[in-house]
Amino acid sequence: PSTSISQPYTLQKIFQRFENSSTQDVTLQYLQKEIKDTKQELQKFKQKTKKQIIHLEQILLQKHLSSSSSDKEIEQIDQGETSTKFINLIERVTYQKWHVNITITIQDSFKLQTIALIDSGAQMNCIQEGLIPTKYFEKTKQKLSTANGENLSVNFKVTDVHICNEGICIKQTFILVKDLDIGIILVQPFLEIIKPFKVKTEGITTKIFQQKTLFAFNEKPITKDINLLKTFSLFKEHCVNLIKTKENHLYSMKQEVSNKKLENQLQTSQIKEKIDSLKNNIINNLCSDLPDAFWHRKRHMVSLPYEKDFTEQNIPTKARPIQMTHELMEHC
Repeated sequence: PSTSISQPYTLQKIFQRFENSSTQDVTLQYLQKEIKDTKQELQKFKQKTKKQIIHLEQILLQKHLSSSSSDKEIEQIDQGETSTKFINLIERVTYQKWHVNITITIQDSFKLQTIALIDSGAQMNCIQEGLIPTKYFEKTKQKLSTANGENLSVNFKVTDVHICNEGICIKQTFILVKDLDIGIILVQPFLEIIKPFKVKTEGITTKIFQQKTLFAFNEKPITKDINLLKTFSLFKEHCVNLIKTKENHLYSMKQEVSNKKLENQLQTSQIKEKIDSLKNNIINNLCSDLPDAFWHRKRHMVSLPYEKDFTEQNIPTKARPIQMTHELMEHC
């Protein structure tokens, strides 16, 4: 008996299933709802931040008041216990953020120069909503959560995004996320493409298409003392940046709403009739191919002399010559 061999799955066919997904335009109602939700989120975040700052200020004040009695407390501790209780104490820490300058292009029609964070611990490339126009958005059912398990709001993705650096472009797909501390985060899918790579103080070096490339870090290694005052300062800076990011996102969505309203107005029958009327008026009165296109503006009365056998054809000219200017050449 004959046996049939089933065709194995191929990676190309799997990719084609996802590439054929239809894109959906962002509606005006969706943008208006997003603006309303973002305003509420911004207001709640400001209130929460204000309470946290007040709480940290109280802790700082208590620490300052208790600093005078700290020496006495240390003297009361048994010296024998301190020698075995701690191996060492961390006084300062040195770290470096992987921030790099990149240029992203979408469908060869949108280009943005920005700063990206390279994070080897995350799973999906992320981009902040508000950085790119909504016309490139595609609906997605993917989910994303933070390291502590908190779910992030994800509704859209952007495909056909090219990350360009030193003349080399790498195609990637991004998930759009509302609340990001930085505009773009490049994660494991990006690092898989540039492997093998080396991380040095100046940046990440790799070899792509037989060409050496450096993703230079924007910041040098930083050494900071660990204390509550600097933690408080960093927290305030983080909150200010996050509020500014949300406000920029809100402004971007308002601009999109204005553009959508204008597009809807241009589709009404009255506006279309006015546009067609203006277009026909220009064609008939300004851009006519007939030699007497401007006759009604240039004509004047001519009286024939009372001479025998004199006809209208004997008149040298009945209209002044018309010069085609640069403006007329654009329309005619």
